[in-house]
Amino acid sequence: MATLAINGGPKAVTRDPGDIFVHPIIDERDEKAIVEMLHSRQMSSIEPSLALEEQYARWQGTRYALAHNTGTAALYGALWGVGVGEGDEVICPSVTYWASAMPVLSLRGVVVFADIERATLCIDPEDVRRKITERTKAIMAVHIYGHPADMDALMEISEETGVPVIEDVSHAHGARYKGRLVGSLGQVSAMSLMTGKALPTSEGGMLCTDDQEIYERAIVFGHYGRIAKYCEMEEYRRLQGLALGGHKFRMNGFSAAMAQVQLEKYPGILEEKEKAAKLWWGLLEDVPGIVPHYPKWEDSTLGGWYAPHGIYDQDAAPNNLPLKSFARAVTAEGTVCRAGGYRLLHRHPAFNDYAIYGEDVPTAVRFAQEDMRMGDDDLPQTMEMFRRVYNIPRFSFCDEEYITQCANAYRKVMEHADEVPIEEGDETDEGLGLAGFTQQR
Repeated sequence: MATLAINGGPKAVTRDPGDIFVHPIIDERDEKAIVEMLHSRQMSSIEPSLALEEQYARWQGTRYALAHNTGTAALYGALWGVGVGEGDEVICPSVTYWASAMPVLSLRGVVVFADIERATLCIDPEDVRRKITERTKAIMAVHIYGHPADMDALMEISEETGVPVIEDVSHAHGARYKGRLVGSLGQVSAMSLMTGKALPTSEGGMLCTDDQEIYERAIVFGHYGRIAKYCEMEEYRRLQGLALGGHKFRMNGFSAAMAQVQLEKYPGILEEKEKAAKLWWGLLEDVPGIVPHYPKWEDSTLGGWYAPHGIYDQDAAPNNLPLKSFARAVTAEGTVCRAGGYRLLHRHPAFNDYAIYGEDVPTAVRFAQEDMRMGDDDLPQTMEMFRRVYNIPRFSFCDEEYITQCANAYRKVMEHADEVPIEEGDETDEGLGLAGFTQQR
């Protein structure tokens, strides 16, 4: 190939991307649903949510679905639904968005961070097993960057210990784990439906479960208008009209209407994105240093190409090319590549030294029987992750020509690794996501 673009050569990507990065995919059906909702004047009614929940539960394959105004609220409801309260421990990866863990502190619980697996980047079941105690109330399985967590191993732990597994599916709508849809494997799941997600609406979330008690507890916690009609347990029915959590988690009508349309279209969208993912990694599978972040289990898939990442093996890369240098050179070729990933929660002050509610000790340890804060040596794979991951283009559909050009940009840089300029600081962790926090859910 020609000289690298970063050194003045022609870019590998020459084609206009067109609509391949446009998200969400909106058409006249979405517009019609929003206009009809406007004229129905039911924007604050639960009726639109009920219709969405029936549709979503059928698609997800669970007995219940409960719409929330955000994915964060759905996770909050799931945590309270399984009974997390004062002093209870929830095992969670540090590599995730804060909503997987922060509600635990609001519930006066304790977050115990577990390490991740090297290949999946998801929570490591073996480290979960090591960190189970008599105080463990839940395991938070985050399907990070669309990749399913090892649910068989996690559910085996759950069955042995009685500790429920909460699936955070916010990155992985429609992903399959050994033929089964993620979000239907644990005792309860929660997911964001905000605009950026693979399955989007304007803003919203969903909780799914087969467990009646978890479902009714989630109603009682944040859905005051449903308690009398939708709760069968008398201890909850008598609370009618008052949400115990003091929260109003109802989804608005516009979000419910749009989500119904998006869910109708989603199987087709998902099929296109899965084709794009398989094409992308197929084009790069023989490139040294590039490791696909794609499920290895049979009949398993990514979920909707949300926040896709690749894994970088510097030892296998030609010329031992540093990740930052690689990413900068690929970007110069006209496509997307940024080193690093999610900020690490176990390093964030909120989980170390901040007294959120004015306590005389950090909130993270206020209700703990022992200090469960994690050091970097406790989570070796988590710390190594940011020298190993980079984000890749997020394609909305499978355009073979354009995707091939983007993949060729990655290949070109590796084939000319000895020509890539290495800047001061390229071998450091600075800027890779080890501290600080700026994301959205």
